Amino acid sequence: MEFSVLNKKTVQCIMTEKEIADYGLDKKAIYKNDARVEDFFRQIMKRAQKETGFTKERGDVAVHATFLSDESLKIIFITENEASVLDPQQHLQAGLDVGMGMAVFKSRCLSHLIDFCAQAPVGLQSWLYKYRDVYFILADISAYNQRQTAVLFTLADEYVDAVCQTESIAAFLMEHGVCMIAEHAVEQLGKL
Repeated sequence: MEFSVLNKKTVQCIMTEKEIADYGLDKKAIYKNDARVEDFFRQIMKRAQKETGFTKERGDVAVHATFLSDESLKIIFITENEASVLDPQQHLQAGLDVGMGMAVFKSRCLSHLIDFCAQAPVGLQSWLYKYRDVYFILADISAYNQRQTAVLFTLADEYVDAVCQTESIAAFLMEHGVCMIAEHAVEQLGKL
């Protein structure tokens, strides 16, 4: 089990298939997301706090779990905050961190992003960037609660190659990528 503190609000855990089995779970059980899985995530969060010194801020914790190609499990714990909503360019120009309210959806295929956008919630503040022939949607999810975030990320797992909430990636894309749709990218792509 490998823990990484991504920033003061986010910790990541990578677990092997065997480590998941040690908790009496497998991929199928985790997809069910029942009370056993909730308890499993609580245990992993406590262990992350103990091993890394990560301290959870007040409020809920959003959990995003993704199985990787080698069947290992990547779990990201994000403490919810009430960050202000700013245009990503305003964040960049002001020299501020993008913050964990920004999700990045990556796809090598624009049609997959279009399919995702057709299913995504209406009104999601978003921007479309392209970098080295890969498409990225940056979406402001700072107003989303834990359940809304989980629903969005579950939907994204069906359509996109990767989802992250790493502020350095969002900032990098804003600085080095080409902005293809400056406002309401999800809404505009969803109409195609």
